[in-house]
Amino acid sequence: MNEFKMNAIKLTKYGARYFSMLMVVLSCQQTVFAQLPTADLRRIQPFSAPAGKSIEVTIIGTNLDDTTELRFTHPGITAKPVLLPTDEFFPKARIQGSKFNVTVAPNVPTGIYEARAVSYFGFSTARPFVVAASDSLEVTESGNHATRETAMPADVNSVITGSVSSRGIDWYKFKATAGQRILIEILAERIDSKMDGQIIVYDSKGREVNRNRDWYGRDPFIEVNSKQDGEFYLAISDILYRGGSDHFYRLSISDKPHIDFVFPPAGEPGSRNTYTVYGRNLPGGSLGNSVTLKGQQLESLEVEIRMPDVPTLPTSFQPGTPRQSLLRVTEFQLKNSNSVKIGFATGPVVIESSHLNQQEVTLPVEIAGRFDEPNDEDVFRFRTEKGKTYYIEVISDRMKSQVDPALEVHQILRSKEGVETLKKIAENDDLPSFFSVHNKSAINLDSNDATVSFVAEHAGDYAVTVLNQFGGGGPVDIYRLAIREPKPDFQLIATTERPLPSNRTGYSVTPLLRQGAKWGVRIVAPREDGFTGDIVVTAENLPKGVTAQPLTLSEKTDRGILVISADPSAKTWAGEIKIVGKAQIPNQQIVREAKFASLIWGHVFSDAIRVRSRLTTRTPLSVNEQEQAPVILATAEKKEWTVELNQKLEIPIKIIDNGTRTGNLTIEPHGLFGMLRSPPTVNIAEKETERKLVIDFKPNGNFKAEPGRYQFALLGVGVTQYRHNLPASNKAAAELKRIENLIVQVKSDVDRTKTSVNKTKNMLDQAKQNAAQAGSKSDFEAKLKKAQADYDTAVKASKAAADKLVQAEKVKTQVAAIAKSTESKASAKSNKFAVWSDLITVNVKKPADKK
Repeated sequence: MNEFKMNAIKLTKYGARYFSMLMVVLSCQQTVFAQLPTADLRRIQPFSAPAGKSIEVTIIGTNLDDTTELRFTHPGITAKPVLLPTDEFFPKARIQGSKFNVTVAPNVPTGIYEARAVSYFGFSTARPFVVAASDSLEVTESGNHATRETAMPADVNSVITGSVSSRGIDWYKFKATAGQRILIEILAERIDSKMDGQIIVYDSKGREVNRNRDWYGRDPFIEVNSKQDGEFYLAISDILYRGGSDHFYRLSISDKPHIDFVFPPAGEPGSRNTYTVYGRNLPGGSLGNSVTLKGQQLESLEVEIRMPDVPTLPTSFQPGTPRQSLLRVTEFQLKNSNSVKIGFATGPVVIESSHLNQQEVTLPVEIAGRFDEPNDEDVFRFRTEKGKTYYIEVISDRMKSQVDPALEVHQILRSKEGVETLKKIAENDDLPSFFSVHNKSAINLDSNDATVSFVAEHAGDYAVTVLNQFGGGGPVDIYRLAIREPKPDFQLIATTERPLPSNRTGYSVTPLLRQGAKWGVRIVAPREDGFTGDIVVTAENLPKGVTAQPLTLSEKTDRGILVISADPSAKTWAGEIKIVGKAQIPNQQIVREAKFASLIWGHVFSDAIRVRSRLTTRTPLSVNEQEQAPVILATAEKKEWTVELNQKLEIPIKIIDNGTRTGNLTIEPHGLFGMLRSPPTVNIAEKETERKLVIDFKPNGNFKAEPGRYQFALLGVGVTQYRHNLPASNKAAAELKRIENLIVQVKSDVDRTKTSVNKTKNMLDQAKQNAAQAGSKSDFEAKLKKAQADYDTAVKASKAAADKLVQAEKVKTQVAAIAKSTESKASAKSNKFAVWSDLITVNVKKPADKK
């Protein structure tokens, strides 16, 4: 078993606007850990919209300073920042900062897409955004519906967006007609919600009808099939009654077609075959096959499917684990149904015959099987040719089946009397693990699936036994079993996490290069069918001023560090890059583009089984020209190093400080294949710039050193006096100065208008006196009217100036608060940082022969 398994103030309109902006600044500048900041988008609210509609969304996260864009992974989804209105104090339009008007074009297909904010700190982490059908009945939860008596009414074929509160239950009610198959589903984990949901169904008398959790990962799915018309109640909650704004969901109540699974689960590329679709409310479906799933009988429907000629990886949003999302599949759906995946088989597909104790198959073959009942074991017998290598691979976990398969391979021996005996020659539980025993990489890149290989010493019969270590069995406990000669290949995954984990913490991060800085991207290359050739990993579509030295994964090396560097003149940029791996297999070049894997939420116990990882649809990178690397780390010499196994290698190191580092810079090798834990370190003191790192290439429990050619980087960790978003502080100070200058002008206007009031008052009094002394007022009426008008105008102007001064002072208060906040943020504080060197190449030689 792998270790993952074990394991609001009333203000003037001007003040209110600035108060709002202040809240945005304060919320977006908070940093969870004292590390150099990167942008983290936690959620988009609301997180869905129908095709052809426009909505206003709010983004919430950390380090989203000066956010100007919200980018989506479909060109038909666009966003424009909400602008604050202009006024006498702010004549130019300003971006509000946390709100965007999002428009979904009518032709955007339904599905889940990703969004990233673009801020001062570059690209943020990605969050899902759901596009619903244009005719979808979308409802937002409203009112108090925390009890059964206050349950919110819902219609069949509606989708409700909501969130559960801490220790809370959301109640809904709907009406169903007799014989109607109502399907209720929660979409939460699959859109990055923290909710681990459950659904409990009650009838009109309060009796529990059914409940479910963990149907699709942690998301529940349940059917209500009433024999008579009735009203039903739904209790929606987190299984541990956790809640809050991060525990959001989409609740679907539907009688539309739903596919549970397709069998066989795979087909050869380019083939056209008949498949059986199992599900509910299937158009043209029947109950003839008598398949029952969790007490509900499934309908079946035979369909003809043509598989694409070339196996491909999914390009759409994939909510599963990274390895599940790396399975080559094609999508299939019926009209108005959900989508399911059909895999690409590596050989002719044979259906398991469940009635046989042993089933004979001819190689190459891919068997479509299932564990029909608990503790079921399936045995397949096949013949081999002497000296040939065979690979046996079982796929189940990667198909999201609730199965933990294991393999046992036996050679079948016959005595002279014809008695058969079994000799175990191979067994396997899981694919090779990429679990990080040094607790610095929390992303789960493992799978419960299994593979074995063996060389047939003799021509003859062999048997492979497939068993489910979870012990369960049923119609959806499906597996694919391939037996073949080697088809060498590889896959490629790129990952990044916060570079400074402590103890068992793990947090997602998007690579951000400051000028002169380097960033180490972890590369994992699961090798298939014994492939041991070199894989050269490079980065493409890099912006001007950014480079990446090629990384070579030699022989059996399946992980390493790709270092991406920004020169001192690199300009601010945020976009997507490509990381690709190339290899010769055997006489042709194979190119595989890396998929980018990320932690969904940060965790303190990052090696726990419930930590969630997934692929993102793009590989992000950002550059910030306003900040510089605190340290540049390099070797004193640029060369390939050579060392003999069991000997020590000294690597001279030099650094260039920008003057902000305090204390030691601790340096260690990073990404050196075989080094599991406790890497050697060297400290460079605050005033020092050079030291030597000594690496002992003697194999031990912490370092599985072997002869070969390896590449790795140096990782330096230290403390710098960091100033958070200094340009924002300078801008806020300049804005405060502008408002203060404006107030000086307004005060001058107040004094001037007061003088004008006094002057016009004197003139009015004199006009009245002259009119009173005159025998005839007609001679003075015009002069009196003018004096009165001048006075009224002066009073009005004086009042306006006084009001403007009051308003200006309130604006100043708000601007001053922002300036104070940004100044505080920008004051020098101790922050940890990480730096990488360029790649270092080391040739480890075999020990010299003893004479």
